[in-house]
Amino acid sequence: MKVRALCLLLMIVLAGCATHVQWVQEGKTEAETERDYKECYDQTEKRYGTNLESPHFTTDLNQCMESRGYRRK
Repeated sequence: MKVRALCLLLMIVLAGCATHVQWVQEGKTEAETERDYKECYDQTEKRYGTNLESPHFTTDLNQCMESRGYRRK
């Protein structure tokens, strides 16, 4: 049972790493980008909860960042 739980946790962590998107905007520091991302993430999480698998969650999060002038790297 412990091995199965550990494997599941490892899969979740690796999936998160594989889907990480970097956002850039000329003139923005890393700290500003992280703050904006957190604000967008929090807004999106209020709408969808923590259902990160929802395509709507990802779409809305991306739209929030793009509306703030960021682009994906």
